[in-house]
Amino acid sequence: MKKHIIRKSLIAASMLLVTAMSYGQSSSSGYFVEGFSQRYQLNPAFAPERSFYLEIPGVSNIQMEAQSNVGISNFVFDTGDEKLHTFMSPKISADKFLDRMPSTTQITSNISMDLFGFGFGGKKWFTSFNIKMRNNEEVLLPKSLFKFMKNSLSEGSYEIEDINIKTNTYLEVGLTHSQKVMENLTVGLGLKFLVGAEYADINIDRIDADLNGDSWKVKTQATVNAALPGVKYKYKTDEETGRRIVEGAEEYKVNANDLIPQSYGFAVDLGAEYDFKDIVDGLKVSASITDLGFINWKGMYTFATDKDKYVEFAGFNNYDVNGNNEDDDTMDKIQDDFEDMMQFYPEMEDDTKKVSLNATFRLGAEYTVPTMEWLSVGELFTYRSGSLPYVSSKTSVTLTPCGWFDLTGSYAFTSTGSSFGMLFNLHPAGINFFVAVDRIKAKFNPQFVPVDDFGLNFSIGLNLAVGGKRNR
Repeated sequence: MKKHIIRKSLIAASMLLVTAMSYGQSSSSGYFVEGFSQRYQLNPAFAPERSFYLEIPGVSNIQMEAQSNVGISNFVFDTGDEKLHTFMSPKISADKFLDRMPSTTQITSNISMDLFGFGFGGKKWFTSFNIKMRNNEEVLLPKSLFKFMKNSLSEGSYEIEDINIKTNTYLEVGLTHSQKVMENLTVGLGLKFLVGAEYADINIDRIDADLNGDSWKVKTQATVNAALPGVKYKYKTDEETGRRIVEGAEEYKVNANDLIPQSYGFAVDLGAEYDFKDIVDGLKVSASITDLGFINWKGMYTFATDKDKYVEFAGFNNYDVNGNNEDDDTMDKIQDDFEDMMQFYPEMEDDTKKVSLNATFRLGAEYTVPTMEWLSVGELFTYRSGSLPYVSSKTSVTLTPCGWFDLTGSYAFTSTGSSFGMLFNLHPAGINFFVAVDRIKAKFNPQFVPVDDFGLNFSIGLNLAVGGKRNR
C-alpha cells in the first residue's frame, strides 16, 4: 500500500505517533471556573464573565493531548555491549520483547488551536464566534502483530485481529449562544461549520499467516479509506486476476484549484446549567454534548484486500538493528515489508463519504460554600466516543481568593489511568491568561521521545477581556 498511508499505519504509526505532542477543546480543569473565557467550548450554556472578549490569534487557546501505553523502552533494548538494539535484533529474545508489550497498544494524539474569535453579551445572554484548527489521531495495535513480526522467521501459524489507525485534520468555524431562559436555568447552543483538510482510516480486521517452506502465505482482510488532497495514486495490473493493484502514491505540486476546500461538515453543541439555589444554596448542575456532527469527505478513495487470496511473503528480515545508528532504516524496511505482505485493490475512487465526529458528553455538579464564596467543589463526568472511547470522573477544588485570580486542583479516574490536574487562571480587567495541566505522566530521553507509557494534556492561552462583569 502507498507509503503516505502506511506511514500512518501499523508499527510505523505506533513508533512515530509515540513522539507526538499533539482532543482538542479547552481544558476540562476550567469547567467550573467562571473567569475562564474558553469554557463555553466545554458547555455552550456557559459564558465569559465580562461583556466582551477578543482572542489573540495563535495564542488564545492551544491544547495538546497525547496518551500512550508504550514508549521507546518497549522497542529499544540495552544488551550491555555499549549498543542499543531494536526489538528486531536477534540478540533480543521474543519472550523478552513481548513481556514488555501490553495486550493492545493504544495511542491517541490530538491538538487544537484557536485561530481567531470574539464574543459579546449582556446580563442574560452571550454570543461567541470562533475559528479553530483541530487534528486527531488514534492507533490500536494488538500484541499478536508484534509477536508475528518478531517470530516471522520461525515456524508457526498466526492470527492477527483488530488493527485500526485513524487520522483527521479539519477547520472549525463556530457560533455559540448562551441564553438565560429562567431565573435558574441557562441553555446554550453552538453551531459549527467544518472544513476537512485530510482524513485516513486504516482498518485491518484479520491477518492469517502460515509458514510455507521458506516463505509465508498471508491472507488479509483490510480496508483503507483516505481523502488526502495533493496525493496521486499509482497502480499496476495483477497478472492473475487482471485487477488493478495499488503500487504506491506520490505527492504532487498543488495548483490553485487544489487549494479550494472540497470536504465540508456540520456539528452542534448543546448545553444547560441549572442553579438549585432555591433548594440548596450554592449548588449548580450542568450537562453538555459537544461535537455532535459529521464531515462529508470528498475525494475519498477506498482500497481493500482480497480476503480469499494468499500473498507470498518473505518475512521481516535483513534489518539494521543497531539502535545507536542514526541512519537506522528499520522503520522504512518495516513499511516496505507490510506493503509486500498486503495487496490493496481500488474499490471507490474520488467519491464522497460521510464520517461522524467523536462526540463528547459531560455531566457536572458544583457546590460553592455559601459562607466562603471563594471556595467551590466540583465533580465532572466525561465520556468521549471513538475507536478508543474515553471515560473520566474528575473531582476538583477551586479557590478564588480575589475577583481576578483562580486556582483549581483536581484528581481524575479515567479509562487511561488516574491523574492530577491544575489550572492557573488570571483574569483582571483587560486580559485573561491561563495555564492548565489536566494530566502529565512522561519521562523523555534527550531526543524528547517518551521512554515509557505516558499521558499529557496541556493548555495555555491569552485573551483580551473588557467591559463590566456580567454575573457579579
